[in-house]
Amino acid sequence: MDTGDTGKLRFALLGPLRAWYGDAELALGRPQQRALLAVLLDASGRTVAHGVLAEGIWGEGAAPADPRKALQLLVHRLRSAFRPHLADSPIVRVGDGYALRAPDAWVDTTEWRRLVAEAHAGAAPARVREVLRAAHRLWAGEPLAGLPGPHAEAVRARLADERLSALEQRLELDAELGDRPDLTAEAAALCLEHPHRPRLVAVHMRALHRAGRTAEALAVYEDARASIPTEALSGPADTNVPGHRSVPTGRPAPGARSGPNSGPGPAGPAPDSPAGLQLRILRGDPTLLGGPADGPAEEDTPVWRAPGQLPAGLADFTGRGDAVDALAEQLGAGGRAVVVSALDGMGGVGKTTLAVHAARRAADRFPDGQLFADLRGADRTPREPAAVLAEFLRALGVAAEDVPPGTAERSACYRSVLTGRRVLVVLDNAAAPEQVEPLLPGSADCAVLVTSRIRLPGLAGAHHLRVDPLPADEAAELFTRIAGPDRVAAEPGLVEEIVAACGRLPLAVRIAASRVAANPGTGLAALAEGLRDERRLAALDDGERAVEATFALSYHRLTPEAARAFRLLSLPEAPDVALPCAAALLDRSEEEADELLEGLVDLNLLHSPGFGRYGYHDLVRAYARDRLAEEECGTERSAAAARLLDFCLATARHADTAARSVDPVERSLLDTPVTLPGRPLATGADAVRWMRDQAPVHAAAVALACTDPALPLAQAAELVDKMGSVLFERTQTTVIAGLAERIAGAAASRGDRAPQALARYVRGTMLWHVNRYEESRTEITRAVALCEALAQDPDPTAGPAARVRAKALLTLAGNARVHGRHAEAAGHAGRAAEVFRGLGAERAQGSALGEFAFNAAHTGRLTEARQAAERGARLMSGTGPVSAATGRYYLARVLRLCGDPEGALVQATGAREEFARLQVTVFEAAAGDLAARIHAECGRATLAAEAAEEALPLARKTSVALEAALLRTLGSALVSLGRPSRARACLQDAAELYARLGIADEEQVVRALLDTLPAP
Repeated sequence: MDTGDTGKLRFALLGPLRAWYGDAELALGRPQQRALLAVLLDASGRTVAHGVLAEGIWGEGAAPADPRKALQLLVHRLRSAFRPHLADSPIVRVGDGYALRAPDAWVDTTEWRRLVAEAHAGAAPARVREVLRAAHRLWAGEPLAGLPGPHAEAVRARLADERLSALEQRLELDAELGDRPDLTAEAAALCLEHPHRPRLVAVHMRALHRAGRTAEALAVYEDARASIPTEALSGPADTNVPGHRSVPTGRPAPGARSGPNSGPGPAGPAPDSPAGLQLRILRGDPTLLGGPADGPAEEDTPVWRAPGQLPAGLADFTGRGDAVDALAEQLGAGGRAVVVSALDGMGGVGKTTLAVHAARRAADRFPDGQLFADLRGADRTPREPAAVLAEFLRALGVAAEDVPPGTAERSACYRSVLTGRRVLVVLDNAAAPEQVEPLLPGSADCAVLVTSRIRLPGLAGAHHLRVDPLPADEAAELFTRIAGPDRVAAEPGLVEEIVAACGRLPLAVRIAASRVAANPGTGLAALAEGLRDERRLAALDDGERAVEATFALSYHRLTPEAARAFRLLSLPEAPDVALPCAAALLDRSEEEADELLEGLVDLNLLHSPGFGRYGYHDLVRAYARDRLAEEECGTERSAAAARLLDFCLATARHADTAARSVDPVERSLLDTPVTLPGRPLATGADAVRWMRDQAPVHAAAVALACTDPALPLAQAAELVDKMGSVLFERTQTTVIAGLAERIAGAAASRGDRAPQALARYVRGTMLWHVNRYEESRTEITRAVALCEALAQDPDPTAGPAARVRAKALLTLAGNARVHGRHAEAAGHAGRAAEVFRGLGAERAQGSALGEFAFNAAHTGRLTEARQAAERGARLMSGTGPVSAATGRYYLARVLRLCGDPEGALVQATGAREEFARLQVTVFEAAAGDLAARIHAECGRATLAAEAAEEALPLARKTSVALEAALLRTLGSALVSLGRPSRARACLQDAAELYARLGIADEEQVVRALLDTLPAP
């Protein structure tokens, strides 16, 4: 190992990012760490701040929850790549960022720019051309190929433009020197690829003219006039001069120089007329069509950003040329109905890779975006179409609160949003046609690509393509590209045997080749012998068994620690697992877990769909679970699941604290202990993002707790409670309600009443949020009964259950209020307030007092109601801004009922303004409705209508019940203003919503008001 000779380092960016120390290529690892190295190399030794690095690698708003921690992990991995050769890593920490300090290193972009600058300095044309040719030989493909992030995209665009400008200069020299008979073909191809480059057009025309094809040159000019912006041409064209008449028709003498100073051309046309422009092009006037920087004007930044969800393609994709061409043609063909292409084939045959490759080929035909979803058809529980539709709608610009609740409604909304848009949808790993059908767009401008292990004959009009194992030559080529041609050439004749043992399945071939590439000491002969042994042991006779043999060969060569990680990560039933959760599962630090899991990624035993996320191919997951069942004892499996559940709950508590103001006693309703610290979350946005991203892992942890008696159901119940508190959006409520129902059933079977009570409370609350009031009331009543039974029990869990009882009573009060049962609601809320007072929970006590006061006022207990509301507002004023505004809103409701409209309006207006500032949309709409009602009762119908109109769009995003109330308020105000037509429409909508919600009393009031309106 050298101590610090960075002069032996070489870096290549003009193609896939690569690095060498002397002759040894460095293993730079996953795309994100390569992207980090690219940013540091581009900075040329300057320090790059954390924020700039994060934005360059992930983009604005797309960084991990803790970008600083993520960057530390990436730097740690990169330093490991240099460690075998350099004692001191060239990547150093400087202040609030990092720098790459290797001043003696060779970088191909530096050499590229040196050569281009030498060419620009001027010399004999032949010498300049040789310099430019040497510069172009540095290129090995697309710059930073395959790297993600805005920085890589920007560098690619910048280098591509530099290359094209230098290429234009070299082609101009070719034309000037006149010694390249193939110039017309190269220029024509480049003009097709870059139709808006005036210098290329000029070179193409000059080459055609020199070859005696002047008519074609003029045709190229006419095409250029149509495609190149007028301002790129030098001056307005004189359309009265027929340009073709003045173009010379004779062929230049061989070797004749043409250029701006080579002599006068035919007399007649003005320089800026069409004929003059043509002549100047043919003579090579470099000022005619602008310099290297000319090009089309920049487009305005679109307001809506098209989704680009396609996974990264594989740089070593091999073969399948006919299939890719056929799919790309099908997807871009269009027609009277949406195009559906369906791929089917066995697991591991490469369906997903082929689909992604074909989709990327066709992506430019779908400018409005590409959607991708793994339907997990091979898993025990395939994905529900409703969940996929919710993700697609959010990606297409629909706010989470606007996503409808049911599958049919979401599918209809999805089709409406896609109308008029050209979007490509890729649905991977479908289980059945019924899973796919709700996800099909209705627009013929869209296209769908589906993969499945089974043929899907139920998809009407679909183009079906069976994906078979690779031909032998393509399988051998794939193995060679991954393992390395030198390794294969050193042991000839073995590749065919190896790929045959792998069943010619790309997944198996890739894993086998990765084993060779990752282990310099593993030769092809040893690999072939190992595969022979595995096949003999398993009596392999079909493709999937061949894949299993490949898994086994790689698995049995893992270190014990890596093999344990491979097994345990399969424990949760989730599409992928975030690094912090994986570290808890493995009982290792994040750094240790990262090294283990990245090593498995390098061997293709895991894949990494995003930074710090790890998952399996479904066949690999099945194999890992088999290993888990056979090699891990039940105690170790339970301990791993317990660690995961513990970590998820600890982090969910941090999320709950960051997302909302809660009393200390509310942070753990059942006093459930945790042993792990969890992941700190700084802001409410971080909290919501974490809880949303990790919802599948949380669901998996809950499932483990429900099936393993060794895991505490109290932790699972509290976890779903935190999910419901933080993820307050329609797309999550039904999922959380289902998890709570599962916990309640498991707890009932174990006789564990406290978690059963909490789970039933959570489920009832979720049902209340989606307006399923009767079901909600049933669940909450059962929760209260369980808590009251626990209160009579000496069991130590009885105390914590009092908190659940109080929250359940408060939800029952809200349910009764919605249905007009105010005396019942006041009773529930009063009991809840007493429990919260005894617990010292001021915020919750204030909220309960507000609910009690509103309902008490409706029963005529005005003095008691006002006192309770004022006391509740005081309690809530010191527990955070959201709580303080909520206390003002509760007070305004009661003051209105107590005959103090002006005092009520002051409180309602102040609360609405504060909710707007805090972006608490549902309460902002509620406060707006309250203000509108106060205005109406004071005879200010115009102000009432204005306030209701302003709040109505907010209600439509958050609450059907609130939308109905605002439509009623607005309709009543419009009646007073003498606008019966609009009033009738609002009131009819309100009545229909109340009927749908089952709120009969309010529906009757609205219909009675409708009866007073004149006939339309």
